[in-house]
Amino acid sequence: MDKETFISLTPAKRVQEVNKLLKNHSLTEISDLLGIPSSTFSKLMREGDYLYHQGDKQYYPFVRSEEERVKKNYSEIDEGLTFIKSHIETLKKMVLHYEESGTLILDKRIYNKDSEFVNKSIRMNSAIYDDFNKFCEEYYPHLKTQDVVAQALIDAMNRYQPKKEQKL
Repeated sequence: MDKETFISLTPAKRVQEVNKLLKNHSLTEISDLLGIPSSTFSKLMREGDYLYHQGDKQYYPFVRSEEERVKKNYSEIDEGLTFIKSHIETLKKMVLHYEESGTLILDKRIYNKDSEFVNKSIRMNSAIYDDFNKFCEEYYPHLKTQDVVAQALIDAMNRYQPKKEQKL
């Protein structure tokens, strides 16, 4: 990240980025990496009421009182609720569209370019295959049948794997 990008970040995003860097670097090293004098770097990091905790080697928001901390948590929740309220109709339309269209979302492993692909032959009931092929042509003509089959295999593994072994 360059100096201008770093300076233009919001204080919260700046702290988040620096806290990531602090896992492998010191404050001095980070200011050198960014090409910012350490006094300017320190001043920038204090914006937004953030303080450095030497024991944890992390920046944290400074809270002046318990009342302010509680108020701040509620304001973050309120921002989310305000967003949802102001976009509720759009969100409803999106959910309705998703439910009606049955949008198929492919697992990223299916189209990963680094994956190794193999050809396999399987025997199956021709009527089932014909029905599946019609299904793919009607609902997912933009997808390759092989990709829909791969997703069906993934879905079957996830659905029928014993509960204690299921992956999230």
